[in-house]
Amino acid sequence: MKKIIGLIILCICTPGFAQTHSFGKNPAAGKVLHLKDADIYYEVYGKGQPLFLLHGNGGSIDAFSKEIPGLSKHFMIVAMDTRGQGKSTDTSTEPLTYRKFADDVKLLSDKLKLKKINILGWSDGGNTALEFAIRYPDRTNRIITSGANVFPAGVGENEVESMKKEAAEKRAQQKPESEIRLLQLMIDEPKITKQQLNHIKAEVLVVAGENDLILRSHTEYIAKEIPGAKLKIYKGASHGVPIERAEELSKDVIEFIKKPQL
Repeated sequence: MKKIIGLIILCICTPGFAQTHSFGKNPAAGKVLHLKDADIYYEVYGKGQPLFLLHGNGGSIDAFSKEIPGLSKHFMIVAMDTRGQGKSTDTSTEPLTYRKFADDVKLLSDKLKLKKINILGWSDGGNTALEFAIRYPDRTNRIITSGANVFPAGVGENEVESMKKEAAEKRAQQKPESEIRLLQLMIDEPKITKQQLNHIKAEVLVVAGENDLILRSHTEYIAKEIPGAKLKIYKGASHGVPIERAEELSKDVIEFIKKPQL
C-alpha cells in the first residue's frame, strides 16, 4: 500500500501562478474552517461555478498543482486539505470515514454560501465525492472521480491483505495513530452499496488510468451502476491521472461541467 500513498502525495508545483508560494501553502489564498473536531485548511482561486478539488489518502492540495492554474480560469476553485492531512487538523478519535469527509465538504460549502457544487476527486477524494453525492443530492451538481473505489476490494484482495499486514506492523512499531488511522480507512472503507450508486442523481464522469491500482472491472462497475454516468480510461496512465494526464484531465473536466444540462 506504500506505493498508493507514495504516488498520491507527490508534489508537483506550477511555478509563477502562486507567485512565491506553492499551492497548499499560499497565505494569499488560504483560509481555515474551524469545526468542533477539526480545522479544515482550504484555498480559493478564480471565479465562476464552484469546483471542489479533493486529494487522495495522505495527500494535500498540491496534488492538483497542475490543474489549478487552468481550471481557475473557468471555475471558482476550492481546494481543501482533508481532515488530518496537509495543513488540516483532526482531533476526533472515532475511525475515519468518507462520510465524515463528505460532511466536512458540506460544512465548507455552507461557510462559502454555495448552494450547489461540482467536485473533482482523486482516489480517496473520489470516494468522498461519491459519498457527498449520496448524502447531499440537492447540493451536488456534477462529479468527476479519478481512481475511486466503492468498497475496499476494488483495489484487489491481495492489496487489502497487504494493507492489513502493514497496519499491524505500524501498530507493533508504535507508529503515530494518525498514520495508522489513514491506512485503516482504506482497509475498512468505503462501504457504498449498489443501491446507493443506483440512486445518485448527479451527473458523474468516472475516470481511471489504464494501469490504475483500482481494478478495471471495479471502475467499470461504478460507471455502470450510476445512472447516466460516463466512463473514460486514460491509456498508458496509472493511478496518477491528475499528474500524468493533467492537461487532458483539465480539458475533460471543463467540458463535462460546462456542457448543457440534460
